[in-house]
Amino acid sequence: EHLRKAMEAMGGGAEAMKRLHEAKVLVVGAGGIGCELLKVLVLSGFKKIEVVDLDTIDVSNLNRQFLFRKEHVKKSKANVAAEVVKRFNPDVDIIAHHGNIKEKRFGPSYMDGFDIIFNALDNLEARRHVSRICVHQEKILIDGGTQGYDGQVVTIKKGVSACYDCEPKPAPKGFPVCTIRSTPDKPVHCIVWGKHLFNMLFGPKDDTDEVVQGISAELDSHQVLEKVFVEEINKLIGMAELWESRKPPTPLTLVATQEQANRGSEVAETTVLSLEETIALFKESYVELQARAKEEGVMEWDKDDDVIMNFVLAASNLRAHVFAIDMQTRFRCKEIAGNIIPAIATTNAIISGAMVLEAVKVLEGRLGDCRAIMKNREPSGRKRYILIPSNLDLPNRACTVCSGGTVSLKLNVEKTTFNFFLTRILKQELGLNEPLVDTGANFFECLSNFETEADKVAMEKRLKLPLTDPSIGISDQMILSIEDETQGNTSMKVLIVHSEELDPEGERPYEVSHKAEAAAPNGDQQGGAEPSGDTGAAEDDDDDIEIMD
Repeated sequence: EHLRKAMEAMGGGAEAMKRLHEAKVLVVGAGGIGCELLKVLVLSGFKKIEVVDLDTIDVSNLNRQFLFRKEHVKKSKANVAAEVVKRFNPDVDIIAHHGNIKEKRFGPSYMDGFDIIFNALDNLEARRHVSRICVHQEKILIDGGTQGYDGQVVTIKKGVSACYDCEPKPAPKGFPVCTIRSTPDKPVHCIVWGKHLFNMLFGPKDDTDEVVQGISAELDSHQVLEKVFVEEINKLIGMAELWESRKPPTPLTLVATQEQANRGSEVAETTVLSLEETIALFKESYVELQARAKEEGVMEWDKDDDVIMNFVLAASNLRAHVFAIDMQTRFRCKEIAGNIIPAIATTNAIISGAMVLEAVKVLEGRLGDCRAIMKNREPSGRKRYILIPSNLDLPNRACTVCSGGTVSLKLNVEKTTFNFFLTRILKQELGLNEPLVDTGANFFECLSNFETEADKVAMEKRLKLPLTDPSIGISDQMILSIEDETQGNTSMKVLIVHSEELDPEGERPYEVSHKAEAAAPNGDQQGGAEPSGDTGAAEDDDDDIEIMD
């Protein structure tokens, strides 16, 4: 009854409620925002909901993800969230999927079945992926994000508003390869190195992860310790030029330890382990991962996997000890390694409510009334508002995703390997999932699974070669055509510009810029819809922020 009156006050009523009941919506993510969003959707009258999330519930989630309780720890977030919100309204038809939104089963044809898609994700790659499919399929996407007290909501519709790729996103902070491999001086350098070591031993092959030469998961734990923290350190000490202005490292003394190895998830979160305890933890977690690798094959980094987290904790702290850097607690290591952003439950709730209000406008056919909504930490403007609405940005003509722009990629084609080009540039920088690269003379399918073993072997060999190798044939001033069928046949043109000044292992490995295909007459943007009603723009100019929640 309260909901019916609220809808009438918004100019809706029975018809509006019917649209909510019949609308089919997809929620991507069941974490901080996702939990609140599912709750608000169900209480607002939405009855046909699906939710996708890859994660399982961790104890650290319980202070802000209120659909979860202690007995739910280790269970699927999507499954538990769906089960709990159904208690609010048993008439809701909600389907949960425990999986990665980038899997092929959640591709364009799947998303085509929804009226509205909600992004409640905490990483840039997945948000980009969903946005690209929605743009290609011309589906409405409502994207929300939070960071502490700040938050934002944006509605994305092809030809009407800017997509997620229209404005370049700041790249995650990186570190020079030489610093990570040879001269760390901060805890974060050691933790990044620990993640590289995990990937090198147990994760997908990537030459950027090769922090130590000549090791593999075939070695036993003591051999790895000896190789990584003694032999490799002695090699570094032998490079005298590295230590002219800094203190050299000290090889690890592999003392015999009587510490119990079977700690598992019981490692103290806020206590720094002793050196002996850290060595024992390294051995135990390595042996467990070694056994899992034989059964599961390649493993992906996951901050919520206790064994993987323990391995990175132990490896990074041993690295820190060797370089006389402060060792970290498990809690702090997980915060850095997982790039955990502080979250506040009330911010998640406010942003989720705003996302649903935007969805109601869409279902009522009032897309022109949709606004980009920013939640600020403190009141701003003359009216001292915390929530600041503004017109949706129009599509960017230089956008490679929704407007057919061209990517200009400057790099050293002679030093850059095909693997670096594929993983760091196409996948990480440009956000592609399984890119298909057409050079004009050669065509490469960069797939996660190959049809034949011969195709797989051929690709593994190619990954180590420079771009200029004849079997690849990428050179200066070449324009590549790149597609990704998993993202709704996303396509883009990439102009290659060679530069001797750039180095894939240096601080500036490459540079990316975007160029519009053609300018509209009189500088007008084309394809955007003029929002109706009041502008709702902020009364003072606030800096734009990109929320990664």
